[in-house]
Amino acid sequence: MKRIIVPIDFSSYADNAFLSALKIANKGNSSITCINVVTSALDWKNLSADRRKSHPDILDAEAEAKDKLRAFVMDHKLGGVPVESVVEVGVPHEKIVEIAQKQKADLIVIGAYGKGHTNEKFVGSNLQKVLRHADCPVLAVKKAMNGNHFRKMAFASMFNEDSRPAFVKMKPFIKEFQTSVNFLFINTPSGFTNSADALKKMDGYSKGLEDMVIHKHIYNHQDAESGIIEFAENNKIGLIGLASSNRKSKSAYQIGVTDTVLFKSDIPVLSVKFE
Repeated sequence: MKRIIVPIDFSSYADNAFLSALKIANKGNSSITCINVVTSALDWKNLSADRRKSHPDILDAEAEAKDKLRAFVMDHKLGGVPVESVVEVGVPHEKIVEIAQKQKADLIVIGAYGKGHTNEKFVGSNLQKVLRHADCPVLAVKKAMNGNHFRKMAFASMFNEDSRPAFVKMKPFIKEFQTSVNFLFINTPSGFTNSADALKKMDGYSKGLEDMVIHKHIYNHQDAESGIIEFAENNKIGLIGLASSNRKSKSAYQIGVTDTVLFKSDIPVLSVKFE
C-alpha cells in the first residue's frame, strides 16, 4: 500500500483513526494524507478570489482548519511516516472520496463517529456515505488499533462470485500484515444453506488465493450481523472484513450490514463496496 487517506474532524474517533493509519503506514512504508473538510454547499473550488471574499466566514474557517490540522499532525509521533495535510471546502464525504480517487488511495481509515457523537447515535453519516461511494477499501475504527488487531480477520460473506473482486482489493492489506483470514458463512433461518453447499462456495471463492492462510467456518445465528459479531468475539478476531453491495440482493450483504456491525461492536471493520 502506498497512500492512506484519513479524514480528520478533530474528534477522538478521528485521532484513533490517525493512530491506526500510522500503525499501518509504518508497516507498509505508506504515506498518509490527512483531510479536513469545511462544510459548505458552495462550489468553492471554482469560485474566483473576489467571489470568495464575499464569504469571510468560510475563509476564516478554512484558515483556522489549516492551523488546527497542522497542529494536530505535529502533536503525534509520526515515526518517519510522510504525512500531508489537506483542507477542502465542500460536502465532507464528497471531498473525502474525491481526494482518495485523485491520489489513487489504497485505503481510507476513518473514525466510526464524528464530532457531536452520543452513545445512542448510529454510526456517523459521513462514514455511511464514504462506505457507499469510495472505490478503495475503507477501514472504520472506534479505538486505536494495535498489532493484535491485524493477526486474525473474519471475512463474512455469502461467497458469490460477484463479490470476489471486492475481497481481492483487501489482499494487499492482508498480505502486508500476514493476516490469518477466516472465511465466515453465517447461516440464518431466512437464508439457510446446507453445510456442503456453503463449503463448496467458500472453496470456489478461495481458488487462486493459495498464497493466503484461509480457514473456513459456518456459523448459525438468527441474524447475520449478530452472528458475525458473536463469532468474532468468541474467536478473538481483531478485524472484520465485509464486501457489501449498494444493490438489494439475496446473494450479497448490503452496506447496511457494515453499518450495523460497526454500531454494535468495537471491532474494526474493513469494508469494500461492489456493484
